[in-house]
Amino acid sequence: MNMAMKKQFVQQYANTYVETAVSEATPHKLVEMLYDGALKNMNLAKVFMLQKDFEKKSTHINKALAILASLRTCVDLEKGGDIAKNLYDLYEYCYRRLFESSLKNDTEIVDEVISHISTVSEAWKMMPDNIKKVSKEQIDKIKV
Repeated sequence: MNMAMKKQFVQQYANTYVETAVSEATPHKLVEMLYDGALKNMNLAKVFMLQKDFEKKSTHINKALAILASLRTCVDLEKGGDIAKNLYDLYEYCYRRLFESSLKNDTEIVDEVISHISTVSEAWKMMPDNIKKVSKEQIDKIKV
């Protein structure tokens, strides 16, 4: 098997793995995966900034921005109260700062956003197991 075929096989395997993980994940796990993806892409963008590989930097910044936009969109402001509003504002702030970091090629700004998202991600992961395992159907029943 030549190198191009191996690379294609690995990419197909990775895509299948991600699709399977997403389809089997609880809502809690999906958000956790989004945090992980945002952090991974921000760290990669930072590496590419330092290497002055601006095309790859842009690719990973854009992926992280898309994830932050998705997280922001999913916040239920009507039912979440002040916590939801604060989280929405944090995602909005992180989105703007990450966009600014891309314009300025400023790794310190990326580090700031990584710090904010890491904090939220760690708190999310510490949520009690009985809440983590709640399915979408159960959540829909809870909503009034």
